[in-house]
Amino acid sequence: MATKKAIATEDHEALKVPGVLLNEVPNVYLAAIPGRWLLKHSSPSWRIKDPQKGFQRIVKEQRAKEIARTVIDTQRTFPNAITLATDHKLFRLDACELSLPKTTRFLVVDGQHRLYAQHYSAVEARYPCIIHMDRTEQQMASLFLEINDNQRRVPSSLRWDLVRLVRTEDQSTQMTTDIVYELATRRESPFFSVGIDLTGEDKTLTIKQGSLAPEIRTLVNRHLKKHEAEFDDYLDLMIRFFVAIRSIDSDWGNSQSPFFKARVLRALLRVLSDLLAKHSIESLSTERLRTYLSRIKPQTLSDAELRRMQGSAGVQDLYKTISAQVTAE
Repeated sequence: MATKKAIATEDHEALKVPGVLLNEVPNVYLAAIPGRWLLKHSSPSWRIKDPQKGFQRIVKEQRAKEIARTVIDTQRTFPNAITLATDHKLFRLDACELSLPKTTRFLVVDGQHRLYAQHYSAVEARYPCIIHMDRTEQQMASLFLEINDNQRRVPSSLRWDLVRLVRTEDQSTQMTTDIVYELATRRESPFFSVGIDLTGEDKTLTIKQGSLAPEIRTLVNRHLKKHEAEFDDYLDLMIRFFVAIRSIDSDWGNSQSPFFKARVLRALLRVLSDLLAKHSIESLSTERLRTYLSRIKPQTLSDAELRRMQGSAGVQDLYKTISAQVTAE
C-alpha cells in the first residue's frame, strides 16, 4: 500500500504535458514543456550544483537575450527541439499525456541558449524537447559529444572532460584525460590548491584543461611505445615536473607568476618531451628536473616577451628559447 500511495502522490504532483514515445529501451520521448518549469528542473552541467550559475558560466547573455526578444516575446515557435537527458528510467505516458515528476532533473545536451532565454522573458514559452531516458553520466557525456563535438561553441576543456567519461579506445588520449584529472584532484599535485578548469566553465581559473591536454597527449603519444611505461609512471612524472616548476616559482598560482601561464606551461611540456627522449622516466627526478628548469632566464618569461610571442607560433618560439637555455651545459 505504501508503494501505491507513493506512486499516486508522485503522479498527483507531476507536471502533465503533451508527449509521445519515439523509441523504447531506452525510452526517448518528444514532449512540449513550459519554459519556467523546464528551466527550474534543468542544468547545463552535472558538475555544477547551482543550475543558475551553470547557465551563467557557459551561456552568452547577449545571445540568450536576443532569443528572448525575437522568439519568446513575440510568441513564435522554436524551429527545433532542445535535447535533454535524465537518469530517470521512464515517465508515465497515458494517451499522449506525459507525466514529469517534480523530482525530475534534466541535463541540457543541446539548446542551452534557447532554454536560458526564458530567464529574460516575461512570456512563458513552450519548448519542444527530445528526452533521452535512463542515461548514466557516461552516456550523457557520449550523447553530448555526438551532438556538439563539431560545433565551435563547445569549450575544448569540456570536450576533453567528456572524452575522459566516455573512455576512448585511443590509449594516449585516454591516459591524457586521466592524467589531467588527477593533476587537478590529487593533493600532492601543485595544481590541487590552485585548480585546473576541467570544463572551460570556470572563468576564475587560469589554467584550462584545453591548454594542457594537447601537449600532454603529444608527449605521451611520442614516448608511449619507447618507454613501455604505464599510466602511473606518466602521472608521477607529471607531478614531479610541476612540483619542480613550483619550487622555482615563489608566485606559483597567482598573476605575478612567471611560470603559471598557459603558454609557458605548454612550452615547458615540449621541453619535458625532449628530455624524455634522452632520459628514462624514472631518472627524471624532481631534483634533476629542477636543475634543468633553473637554467631558464627570468626575462624570457616577462610579460613584454610573452606579449610579443602570441598564438601557436608564439608557443613554438618560446619553446625554442627555453629549450636552448635548459639544455645548455
